Amino acid sequence: MGVLYDYFRAATDGEAVDVFDWPAGPTCRPPGVEPKDSAELKNIDPHVMMGTLEALLTGGRYEDITARPRHSAPLRFSEDGGQGVMTVTDEFTSALAATTDDRIRAVAQPWSETEEFWGHADPADLAELLHDLRDLAVRATRHRHHLYCWMSL
Repeated sequence: MGVLYDYFRAATDGEAVDVFDWPAGPTCRPPGVEPKDSAELKNIDPHVMMGTLEALLTGGRYEDITARPRHSAPLRFSEDGGQGVMTVTDEFTSALAATTDDRIRAVAQPWSETEEFWGHADPADLAELLHDLRDLAVRATRHRHHLYCWMSL
């Protein structure tokens, strides 16, 4: 099954950390709690794969991108490391929000060829995921929210 990653938007780090206690992350809210606006990206990790994606989108250096203090910074993790909430940088959120459909299709091909996908990624499928993530970034930007990642083993 692998590691599951869901990306979501929240106004603050504290609001984002609240998702840690939800039964299955941002897509499975407790009764009486407002749902989180989210995108399920299953096996797309916020550090390496999203760092590579940001480098492809912006032309920035991967090393500079992943050195940012809020690049997949842990906000809360279980003691066994099996579940956690991490930050996504505002720089990446802004770059995603500004990405056109044509740019998404152009980036999906080289991103699919990175070693983290082990040659099993379909660029069309990745482009579809990127559209969802871009749309989430647009909504986050519009509401002055940040993006976050919830993960579970």
